[in-house]
Amino acid sequence: MPFDVVGDELEGDELEGDELEGDELEGDVMGDVMGDDVVGLVQRNPRTGRHQIVRVQPKRIVRAPARKPSNSNAIQLGAKPSWRKQQVAPGVIRPEEGMVPLPMTPLSNGGVFSSTSTNITWQGQLQKPFRAERLLVSTVRTGASAVGRVLGQNFVGTDLQQAEIEPFDIELVGQAGSFGTRLTCAPAAPGVILRLQCFLSTPLTSTDTIFVSIMWLGRVIH
Repeated sequence: MPFDVVGDELEGDELEGDELEGDELEGDVMGDVMGDDVVGLVQRNPRTGRHQIVRVQPKRIVRAPARKPSNSNAIQLGAKPSWRKQQVAPGVIRPEEGMVPLPMTPLSNGGVFSSTSTNITWQGQLQKPFRAERLLVSTVRTGASAVGRVLGQNFVGTDLQQAEIEPFDIELVGQAGSFGTRLTCAPAAPGVILRLQCFLSTPLTSTDTIFVSIMWLGRVIH
């Protein structure tokens, strides 16, 4: 059977006397080649008829990687929710858009209309970029004459957010159960003031009052 020969031929050592019986000498030959132990066999090359050492590379022992000890008490955590994955660093969420409320603060009489307080402006000053979309208005009426509607004009900065300058019924648009009243006001930068300048359609008499609470729901960059 043909094979590749690795190693040096036997130089000058012609085997004298009787010829070697068989095609190979049985037995292992140990020798040092470049400092490494080599196991070889003496075999006859069928092409040259000379005997030579056929080196056999020793088998390498491959050790399996050590297994980590299993911890039966380890807790398998689920995947992070989508809103937790968007981070530029641990604990630092990248800027994204959210829907948040913007409470509007009355500038006079604590937001209570009376016979002497007939015009009140509500405002909210922005700390982050914001776009108002959903107006929410609640009222508490006290007295027989507290039947007037709350009318107002909506401003983002100095820009009127209406198709007409005439005041509109903010109670109708801002009613909690109203449908299809979501607005698209102009986006505003930090520092811009949102205002609603309001008054009653029917004046109050005596000690009757109407308390009004206003806030915006809108998109913010945070």
